[in-house]
Amino acid sequence: MQEILFLLLPLAFLSGWQSARKRYKKPPTPPDEIPQNFVRGVNYLLNEQPDKALDIFLNYPDIDENTADTFLALGNLFRSRGEVNRALRVHQYLVSRADLGQAQRLAAMGALGEDFFAAGLLDRAESVFSEILRTQPRYEPACIALRLIYEKLQEWEKAREMVSCATTAPEQQAQWIAHYLCEQAQVLLTERQLFKAEEKLNQAAEFNEHSARVKVLWGDLAVERHQKDQALSHYQIAVQQEPRLLEMLSERLLAIYSTPAEREGLYQFALNTYQTTQDPQLLAPLIKIAQQAKQGDAIIDLVLQALEKTKPTTRAMARASQLLAQKEQQLESSTLYTTALAGAIQRLSALAPEFKCESCGYKMHDFLWRCPACHQWDTVKND
Repeated sequence: MQEILFLLLPLAFLSGWQSARKRYKKPPTPPDEIPQNFVRGVNYLLNEQPDKALDIFLNYPDIDENTADTFLALGNLFRSRGEVNRALRVHQYLVSRADLGQAQRLAAMGALGEDFFAAGLLDRAESVFSEILRTQPRYEPACIALRLIYEKLQEWEKAREMVSCATTAPEQQAQWIAHYLCEQAQVLLTERQLFKAEEKLNQAAEFNEHSARVKVLWGDLAVERHQKDQALSHYQIAVQQEPRLLEMLSERLLAIYSTPAEREGLYQFALNTYQTTQDPQLLAPLIKIAQQAKQGDAIIDLVLQALEKTKPTTRAMARASQLLAQKEQQLESSTLYTTALAGAIQRLSALAPEFKCESCGYKMHDFLWRCPACHQWDTVKND
């Protein structure tokens, strides 16, 4: 589809040129000059020589509304194809034009900011979008872009300032602000500034009292204060709200709760959660916790039923194969084939991404509260 649009752009250029000639009423142009330049530009595009085509198109003396829109479309198309330098060239040319209308200038500056963002030049992108807001304080596209820039730079207070003009949806605003406060609390926990972290979590809970992330961080705070019972309570509430957090939390829980009695309690909680939800994505953490709690034999029948009736994840299959191979070894009935197969499945699962964004489908090995691809919060789940 993009290739078709790319080929249609020269037609729009020709229309813009003709419109500009009529509008500005310049002295008559030699009859062959514009058609020859136009044909040369088209030929360069068709021959995959976009820089030479741009040399021709960007040297046209007059810009009107139609021509400006065509330039914007061409630059945006270059950026979508990953040709950011060419997109920058087009949009910088537009911004530099003194005869550009206000609406086209605003659109050109926005497109230029997006080019800088795509190129990773966040300071320049920030400068462009901030300049837009100086003349258009509530211009939503610039607010959205700046919010994303500040999120990427982890400048959470500045990101929070952009929330009110980036969306008018109160629930969306509350979700974003709660996450920004949680990000700050996470840093404070790392630095062991526990009272300041508690203040941030209190504020986050005011914005989103149902946030599972707030509950997880309450658990982390309780652990830092050596309040293991309170920590477990917070973690359990978080998993009850969002069961798929069990995979992300399993390693942390097993590290904190290491005595046989504590791990027995973890096992019962994981088992109850799985039986309540019947979510196949909880099978993997259940097996891991059961093995650490010396309860592997107790769930073999449940695991076999799950393998037969559901579509288990690769990680669940790997842990199930390990569990069954260990059982066979106990019964002295395992074979080299069983052991080799279990090992192969485990190696395969180690390579497979463990988490996936439900919004854009991006896969990742580590759990993140914000998808790095589409920048959405609370969309990363077990794959």
